[in-house]
Amino acid sequence: MKTFTFRYDPKATPHALFARVAKAAKARTADVHKDETSSNSIHAILSAMTEVRLQVFYAIADHHPVSMYQLAQHLKRDQANVLRDVKALEAMKLVKLVSEMDGDRERLRPTANYDRIVFDFGAARTGRAKRTVGSN
Repeated sequence: MKTFTFRYDPKATPHALFARVAKAAKARTADVHKDETSSNSIHAILSAMTEVRLQVFYAIADHHPVSMYQLAQHLKRDQANVLRDVKALEAMKLVKLVSEMDGDRERLRPTANYDRIVFDFGAARTGRAKRTVGSN
């Protein structure tokens, strides 16, 4: 199962990112977190991945629609609004739009690049246990 993670990291600053990339380049190693993104702002994470976009992602991943029209019908939403959300998901590399010809018409087929999305808001610190949502 291929998973994408949105991770809250209070140390994730642009300066820290550039320092980590520079260190990796100097050591000639890859420092790519291919299947995750980190932010020092929970608000930024939730602004990028809204509840509606999460619903769109799972509709694509679970139902494999053959067109944007079919996806919009499944979600019972306007096709233009669904396309806007799919484009945002595509910018985050969570989905891709495949252009296909249907006779003499072009059709966009949305496909998921991942099977699921995880939100990691745990702020594990030395000496403290990691907590998950719903734990005591």
